[in-house]
Amino acid sequence: MFRIKGMLFGLTVVTTILSAQAPSTGYHGLRLPISFFSGNRARMVQQLRALGPGTLAVIKSMPEQPRNGDGEQAFRQDSDFYYLTGVEEPGAVALLSADGDKPYTLLVRPRDLKREAWNGPRLGIEGAMKLGADQAFDFPKGDEVLTEAIKKAQRIVLVCNLDREFRTKILDAVLPLGTDNNHGLFRKSVVDGRHMVAEMRSIKQPAEIDMIQKAVDVSIEGHLAAMKASRTATNEGQVAGAFEGAVRGLGARFLGYDTIAGAGNQSCILHYPFNDAPLHPGELQLMDAGGEVGYYTADITRTWPVNGKFSTEQRAIYDLVFKAQEAGIVACVVGSPHIATHYATSRVVSDGLVDLGIIKGDRDEVYKRGDWKRFFLHGTSHWLGLDVHDAGDYGSKDPIYRAGGRRLLEAGMVLTVEPGIYIAKGAEGVDPKWQGIGVRIEDDVLVTQEGPKNLSAHLPRKAEDVERALK
Repeated sequence: MFRIKGMLFGLTVVTTILSAQAPSTGYHGLRLPISFFSGNRARMVQQLRALGPGTLAVIKSMPEQPRNGDGEQAFRQDSDFYYLTGVEEPGAVALLSADGDKPYTLLVRPRDLKREAWNGPRLGIEGAMKLGADQAFDFPKGDEVLTEAIKKAQRIVLVCNLDREFRTKILDAVLPLGTDNNHGLFRKSVVDGRHMVAEMRSIKQPAEIDMIQKAVDVSIEGHLAAMKASRTATNEGQVAGAFEGAVRGLGARFLGYDTIAGAGNQSCILHYPFNDAPLHPGELQLMDAGGEVGYYTADITRTWPVNGKFSTEQRAIYDLVFKAQEAGIVACVVGSPHIATHYATSRVVSDGLVDLGIIKGDRDEVYKRGDWKRFFLHGTSHWLGLDVHDAGDYGSKDPIYRAGGRRLLEAGMVLTVEPGIYIAKGAEGVDPKWQGIGVRIEDDVLVTQEGPKNLSAHLPRKAEDVERALK
C-alpha cells in the first residue's frame, strides 16, 4: 500500500504482457495500415473545422540532415507528419483543409530515375494517391499549389517541428514584412498546430499499443543479449553492440535514442554518450536502450553486475530502486496525476537512503528538504510512443518537484517509470563503499481501467532474477 497526497493505492499491478517475446523472424518492415493515418487526418480535420471556415493546416516533413561532407543522416520521418500521413520520405508537405469534402492534398518530390537509382524509389504523385491523398502534386507545381492555398485561407495551422527554412517561408507568406498594412492579406492568422497533434497522440489507439509492445519485445531480446555479452565482454562497446545487433536483427531499423551503456562510475552519468570504457569485475553495468519498430519505440533500463553477482552494497541500492519503482508503477492508475509516480518513488528513495545511512537526519525532514535529490537526479516518468519522450501535455508543473505534471492519467496512455540512485566516486560525505554505484530500473507501462500493465515485465527486474538471467 502506498499513500500519495491523500490517495491510497493498494492495487494489484497487472504484469501480463500482450506477447511474451519477439518472433525469431522479427518485425522487419512492419507498418500500421493506411486506415490508421486516414483516421488521424479525419480527427485533425474535425479540429480545423471547429476553428472556423477558411482554416488550412500545413504540415511539414522532416528535412534531410547532413552527417558530414559526403552524406546525410539516415532519414527518419518527423513523428507528427508520419502520424497524419504515413509518408516516409523528405521534401513532402501535407495540406488539410476545413472546407470541402476532399480535404487532403499531398505535395511530394518529383520522380527522378537517376536519383532513385542511388537513393531508392520516390512516391511521386501516383504513390501519394495510393497513400490516401485526395489530390497530389509534385514540385515545382507543388509550390504553386501551396502558395494558392495560403492565399485563399483565413487561418493557417502550422505543424512544423524541425524545418526552420520552411517555417520561415510560411510565416513570410502569411505575415510579410512591410508597412502597407491596409491590405486584406494581413487579416490572416497563424496557429501553432503542434499541440493539436500532441493531444491526439497522448491516448494510444489499440494498433499503437500493439506496435509499442512489439518494440518492447524486441528491446527485451536486445537487453538479454547485452546481459549475455557482458559476461565475456571487455568493453562497454561490446555490450552496447550486442543490444543494437539483436534489435536490428529483429526488425528495429532505428533505435529510439542513442544507447546508454555505462559501467562502473559511468553508470552515474545519466546520458553517458561514449560506451567505450573497459569493463572490470565487480562493477555494475547500466544499460538504457530501446529499439524502434514501425516508428514506435521502447525505453527500458536495466542494471546488472558484470560478474553476475551483486555485492552487498550494490544489492542494497538495487533493492531500494526496485522498491521505489514498484511504488511508482502502482501509482499509474486512471485518475491519478502524472506527478504521483514521482511522489511515490522519491519518498521510497529518500527514506531508504536515510535507512542505509547515506543521508543523515529525520526521514520526514530529509524528504521535505529534498536531500535525496543529490542522488536521484531526474524525474520518474515521461510519455512514450512515436518519440521516446512522446508528445502530450503534462499539465501544470509541480511547483516543488518540477518532474511531472498535474494531468490526470487516462486509459490508453503509455509512460515510463524509471527511478534511479547515482552515487558517483568522490561523493562528499559518503562512505566509499557506496561510491561508484549507479542504478536505474525503467519499464514501459500502459494505463488501463483495470490497473497499470507493465509491457516490459518479461525482462527480469528483481535482483535474484537478474542474477539468474546472467547465469
